[in-house]
Amino acid sequence: MLGENHMNLYGAKELADSFRTVRKNTILVAEDIPEAQYGYRAAADTRSVAEMLVHIASAPGLQERIHGAERRTTLEGFDFPGVMGKMIESEKQPRSKAEVIKLLRENGDRLAR
Repeated sequence: MLGENHMNLYGAKELADSFRTVRKNTILVAEDIPEAQYGYRAAADTRSVAEMLVHIASAPGLQERIHGAERRTTLEGFDFPGVMGKMIESEKQPRSKAEVIKLLRENGDRLAR
């Protein structure tokens, strides 16, 4: 069991560092996947590789909106279906491998700052 003193070991800096590490590894994977495979779907009703990577790149925007721009203390009244609909629409936009990787970099860097 962790004592109260251990609760402060994982603060904003550590969270940002962990986020950067995960994002760096995601970009490495995205770079390793051949562009010809970006359209691959494991099953018909799943996201393609490109769509999943765009989804990962877009997810920080939801956190920025809720916690940063809107500074919500509750999610009451938050339009999840509307926000998710726009995210899914964005995921379906055709993008090159370079554009997807750029999106991963830019959105991840912005949130980590």
